[in-house]
Amino acid sequence: MINRIINGFTLLALWGCLGGCTTESGFEHTSDPGELITTDQAFCLRSQEAGMKVAFVEYADSAVIKMEDGQPAIRGIQALQAQWADPKPDGPSPLVWEPRHAEVATSGDLGFTYGYWRFPASTPAGTDTLYYGNYVSIWKRQPDGSWKYVLDTGTNTPRPSDWE
Repeated sequence: MINRIINGFTLLALWGCLGGCTTESGFEHTSDPGELITTDQAFCLRSQEAGMKVAFVEYADSAVIKMEDGQPAIRGIQALQAQWADPKPDGPSPLVWEPRHAEVATSGDLGFTYGYWRFPASTPAGTDTLYYGNYVSIWKRQPDGSWKYVLDTGTNTPRPSDWE
């Protein structure tokens, strides 16, 4: 009886691994965290070049959840687009972030990055300041093999001692 249970779990685990290593399009995905680091860096660069409104929508999965300090969660791509629909042009963003670590599930379909961000701004009193924080993004592999974030959140922190 115990052997049947163990064999059943072994078969189930093997099936899950084999089934999770390919996509509907039929090609295999790697669980290389370097892909996520590269994607997160490209996301930051896109934000710096085209603005946050453009980048945060382009890199979002359709089922995205975006959490910001002191605000209700934004759920779904339409809600995110509406949040960023301000007619005022966005332009290049001064927000900079740097992924410090990434992990990808063995199946290659989900992963996360976390790191630091900084944002130069003016305080309500009119003085220039730098805000710092950390973030975590959970990423989902898309059918074409690319990555889009499904959850993004961050917090304000003091300046990290190991970042510029």
